[in-house]
Amino acid sequence: MTEYYAHSLEGRPPDEWHLLDEHLENVARMAAEFANYFGAKTWGELAGANHDLGKGTRPWQAYLRKSNDIIDEFAKYYKGHPNHAAVGAQWLNNNSREAGKLLAYCIAGHHGGLPSWSDSPVASLEMKLQQPFPEVAVPCTVSEFPTTLPFPIDSDRFGFQLQFFVRMLFSCLVDADFLDTEASLDKKRSGWRSTYPGISELHERFWANFNVLREGADQTLNVNRQRELVLEDCLRAAALEPGLFSLTVPTGGGKTLASLALALNHAINKEKRRIIYVIPFTSIIEQNAKVFRDMLGENAVLEHHCNFLPDDSNWQTRLATENWDAPVVVTTNVQFFNSFYANKTSKCRKLHNVVESIIIFDEVQAIPVEKLKPCLEVIKELSLNYGVTSILCTATQPAIEFSDQFTTGLQNVTEIIQDVPSLFTALKRTEEAFIGELSEQDIAERLLEHEQVLCIVNTRQQALDIFNALPESDANFHLSALMHPVHRTKKLNEIRNRLSPANKLPCRVISTQLIEAGVDVDFPCVFRAVAGIDSIAQAAGRCNRNGLSKVPCKVYVFEFSKDGVCSFFRHAAQSAAKLFEPFAGKLTDPECVREYFADFFWKNEQRMDEDGIIENYCQPAQSGNIQFRDIAEFQMIKSATKPVVIALEENAIELVSSLEFAEHKGGILRKLQQFSVQIYPYQLEEIKNWLESPVPGVWVLRSQELYSETTGLRCKPPEGQAFFG
Repeated sequence: MTEYYAHSLEGRPPDEWHLLDEHLENVARMAAEFANYFGAKTWGELAGANHDLGKGTRPWQAYLRKSNDIIDEFAKYYKGHPNHAAVGAQWLNNNSREAGKLLAYCIAGHHGGLPSWSDSPVASLEMKLQQPFPEVAVPCTVSEFPTTLPFPIDSDRFGFQLQFFVRMLFSCLVDADFLDTEASLDKKRSGWRSTYPGISELHERFWANFNVLREGADQTLNVNRQRELVLEDCLRAAALEPGLFSLTVPTGGGKTLASLALALNHAINKEKRRIIYVIPFTSIIEQNAKVFRDMLGENAVLEHHCNFLPDDSNWQTRLATENWDAPVVVTTNVQFFNSFYANKTSKCRKLHNVVESIIIFDEVQAIPVEKLKPCLEVIKELSLNYGVTSILCTATQPAIEFSDQFTTGLQNVTEIIQDVPSLFTALKRTEEAFIGELSEQDIAERLLEHEQVLCIVNTRQQALDIFNALPESDANFHLSALMHPVHRTKKLNEIRNRLSPANKLPCRVISTQLIEAGVDVDFPCVFRAVAGIDSIAQAAGRCNRNGLSKVPCKVYVFEFSKDGVCSFFRHAAQSAAKLFEPFAGKLTDPECVREYFADFFWKNEQRMDEDGIIENYCQPAQSGNIQFRDIAEFQMIKSATKPVVIALEENAIELVSSLEFAEHKGGILRKLQQFSVQIYPYQLEEIKNWLESPVPGVWVLRSQELYSETTGLRCKPPEGQAFFG
C-alpha cells in the first residue's frame, strides 16, 4: 500500500516518518479540544482535519521524498516545492462559502501567518482560493459545516468579533499542528511540556505560605488591618460569577497578594484554567514574579517578556513561552495586546490558552491613551465570549466604564472593594500641593533644603539639568534611561541603602518617571513635575510609602518655567491643572482621579485608536473580507529609538566579542539589553563616529568619554573629536 506522509525524519527511513492520516486525525482532535473551550469544537475539528490536505497530492509527496534523496513511484510527479496550505483552504471554501471562508484563512496561513483577503496579487487569500485545485489522494474530512457562530452577534462590533474569532481558531490549529508534529518527531522535547502543578495544588501552596505571613504580621498596625479588609473583599468577590471587575487599592494596600488570593479562589470556584498577570513595565514584572514564586514555587510561574532570559537548560520554560501552557503567566501589556492583533503563528499560537482564564491587568492606567480603544476591545471580547474573568487593578482607577461621554468604555464593571473612599482615607500618607513655576536652579535649591528627597521630572534632559545644578556630592543621584539597566539597578541599591531607617544617610535623587514603574523606594518628601494625576499619584506612592511618618508627608507638584515636553504630558497636565485647587492636599483621592480621567478621556476619545485599526480594518471585516496583515500593524509601542550597547564592563565586552561569530545571535542580544541604552535616531547620528557596528543594526560604544556611571550616555560628543574615523 502506498503511504502518504506529513513529515520526514532526516536520515531515517520512511517507515519511521509521520503518517499524514495520523497527523490529520491528531490535529483535528486537539484543535477541536482547544476550540471547545469557546464553543467552537466543530470549527476546530474541521480546521485540523483539512489543514494539510495539500500534502495528500502526488507532487507534494514527490517533493518530500526528493528532499530525502528517495526515488520511488512518486518521482515522476516532482514539480518543486508545492504550496500545500492553499489546498485545504480551497476545499473548505468551495464547500461552504460562510464557515469555509473563515476556516480558509486559518489553513492558508498555518505556516506563513493569517493572510489578508486582498492585500497583494500573490499572498492574498482571494488569489489563493482561485488557484487550480489539484487531485487529492487522501479523503477530505467533513463531519458537518457549522451554520452559526458560537457567540452572540453584536451588530456594532461584528467585524471585530469575526476577525477575533478567526484568530482564536487559528491559534487552536497552529498549536495543535506544532504539538502533534513535535510528539512524532521530537518525543524528548514533547515530554518536557505540561508538567506544571495544577491550580488546586497552587491554591494549597499559596494559603500555606500566605497564612504564615499573616500570622507574623502585627495587626495593631493600621496598614495591616487595612490589608486584611482588602483581602476580605477579594475573597468575597472570588465567589461571584465571571465577568469584569475593578480592584482599586492604594499603594501599600496589599494589592499584589490579595489579587493572587482572589484569582486562585475564583479559579477553584469557577474552574478557570490559568491566571495571567498583564503588567506595563518589566521592572514590575520581575518584582511580582519573584513574589509569586515565593508563594507558589519556582515551577509554577512563567515570565514572558523581552528581558526574561531562562537558563539554557530550562527547556520547559522556553517551550511554555510558545503557548502559555502554564498555570500562572506573567507578561507585559506589549506582549499581550500585540498578540491579539497579530497574524504570525509564533504570536498567535498561545491565544487559545487565554480562554477560560483569569486575567489581572495590573496598573491598567498605564495603557497609552492612543491605544486604549483596541485594548479595551480585547478585554471586552474576552470577557463577553471567551469565558475570561478580567480584573482591572490599580491605585488610580481610570474612568473606563461606558457612559454617554465615553462610548469606548467597558460595561458592567464591578468594583471589588466595598468602600474605596474609606480605604484611601485610612491609608492616606501624603499631602499634595501645587507650588507653581520653578526654574531648574530653583528646584535644585529647594532639594538642598532636604536631607532625603526625590524629584521626578518628565524628560531625560530635565533630570540632567537639575542634577548638574546641584553641588557635587555622594548624596546626590541621577536616574534616567540614559543609564543602562545594570547601572540603574546598582544606583537603586545604593539609594535604598542610604534611605534605610538603620542608616538614614543624606539622599537626593533626580529621576525621570522610570522610578514610578514599580520601584520600591520610600522618601519623606517628593517633588513632581506637573503631569497627569495618575503620574502624580505614582510619585506619591514613593513618599512615606511604609508609613514611617505618622503625619502625611509633602508631595510638591511644580511646573518648569520653560517646559518643552511632548503633547501627551501637556494634555495630561491640562486635565490635571483644573483639579489642583479644588483637590488641594488630596490629589490622589479616588474622586480626584476619576474626575481627571473623565476629563482626559473625554478630550482624547477621538485619538484612542491612533492607527485606525478598529475603524479601518476590524469593523469592515464583517463582510468576511478580513485584512489580517493590516490589522497586525497594531503595536502597543512603536519604538522610534535605537539601542546602543555600552561595552565598558567585562561581561558586556565578552558578549559583544562573541556576537560576531555566533550562529544564533538572539540569546546574546537579549543578554546585551542589560547593557543597552535606547536613543533617538537624531542622537544616534550625533555620536555615530564614536560607535562600532560588529553586526548590522547593532551599535556599540567602547569610549568612556561618552558614558558615565553617574549620568549615563552623553548624546552630544565633545566638539571636534571622534573616536573612530
